[in-house]
Amino acid sequence: MKIVVIGGTGLMDRTWSTNFGEHGHEAVAAAPDTGVNTVTGEGLAEVLKGASVVVDVSNSPSYACGRS
Repeated sequence: MKIVVIGGTGLMDRTWSTNFGEHGHEAVAAAPDTGVNTVTGEGLAEVLKGASVVVDVSNSPSYACGRS
C-alpha cells in the first residue's frame, strides 16, 4: 500500500515512514525537501498518484499579521 506522509521529513515523520516500510508499505514523504509544496500544490498531484492513505503531520504556516 502506498502511504503519503505530508510533512514527512521531520524527526517523527521519518520514524513513521520507516515503520510503514517495515510493515511492507511504500511510504513517500511529501514535503518541500522532496519537491512537494502543499501550500501552492506544486508536486502534490504527482505524489498522490496511486496513494491509498494520506497522513498529514505538517506544520501549518501562520498568516497572522499581528496580535488580536
